Amino acid sequence: MRNKKALYFGWVFIMGCIMTGGLIGIYLIGKETGEYDYSLAYSVVGGTAGGFLLFLLYSKVMKKRRRNVPSFDERSLILMQRYLMIVLYALLIGSGAALITLYALGVQMIETGMLIVCLMGVYFVIGIGALITKRL
Repeated sequence: MRNKKALYFGWVFIMGCIMTGGLIGIYLIGKETGEYDYSLAYSVVGGTAGGFLLFLLYSKVMKKRRRNVPSFDERSLILMQRYLMIVLYALLIGSGAALITLYALGVQMIETGMLIVCLMGVYFVIGIGALITKRL
C-alpha cells in the first residue's frame, strides 16, 4: 500500500510542477507584453489533465494487452546500462573536446540559443537510442 501512496504522490507532484511551469510562463509572457491573459491558464490546466488522463488510459490498455509479461528483463537492463554509460562518456568527452576546440579558435562568447539547440539534439539522440536499446 505504501508504494501506491508514493506513486500517487509522485503523479500529483509532477502534474503540479507542469502546471506551475505553465502558469509561470503565462505570467512572464504577460509581464513582457504588458497584458495579462489568464484565459491561457485554462489551456495549461486542461492540457495537463488531458495528457495525464491519456497516459492513464494508455497504461491501462497496455497492461491488459501484456498481462504478466515484464517490460524489462535482465538482458534489457544490462543493454540499457551499457548504452547509457557509453552515451555518458561520449557526451563528456565530446563536449569537452568541442569546448577546447572553441577556446583554441578564440571564441569568447557562445550564444545561448545555439546551446539550447545543441542540448535539444542531444536529448533527441539519447531518447531515440534508449528506445532502440529497449526494443533489442
